[in-house]
Amino acid sequence: MSENSPIKDALYAKIDLIGQNHIHELLSNGKFIEIFEKIYEPIIDSIKNIDEYEKYGTLAESLTHYLFTEMLIPSQRKITFEDIDLDMIIPNTIELQKDSHNTIIIFFVKTSNIQKIKQRIQDIKKIQKDDANIWVISKDDIEIPQSTYKTKKESFSIFLKDAQNFIKTKKMNKLNIFKTKA
Repeated sequence: MSENSPIKDALYAKIDLIGQNHIHELLSNGKFIEIFEKIYEPIIDSIKNIDEYEKYGTLAESLTHYLFTEMLIPSQRKITFEDIDLDMIIPNTIELQKDSHNTIIIFFVKTSNIQKIKQRIQDIKKIQKDDANIWVISKDDIEIPQSTYKTKKESFSIFLKDAQNFIKTKKMNKLNIFKTKA
């Protein structure tokens, strides 16, 4: 999917409609479920003519990238490391090389093909051995040993809280938790 996509366009139109100040207020109060309800759910219902799994995965990835930026969660997105394509990594590949226990690799599922999903995870495991540090975001439940989250409001909210807690426990967070104060 190209950088100019109907999903990205819809996401930023919705963010503009809601307003960054209101989103920052919700973030600072930990209202991740409400953010999901106000942004993700209306967009997913409005996007047509895109494969269902690609739509769910791409929107989750785009929203995560935006929210991580606003929450000052250090991450890299859409990179290749040791010939392995990564959707997102917290904090970065430099830390991955130093100590993989201090990194999370996030894989946004964009297919229903379980063999492709498992192959992608096997590729990721070449650089991140710890299953607990491979987080998989999917439209459906998947029976795998890695940490999994669904693109549903409760699960996605837990994912955001877990990411926030990870950077706090690893002492990666900056002085303030959010980009701007509410």
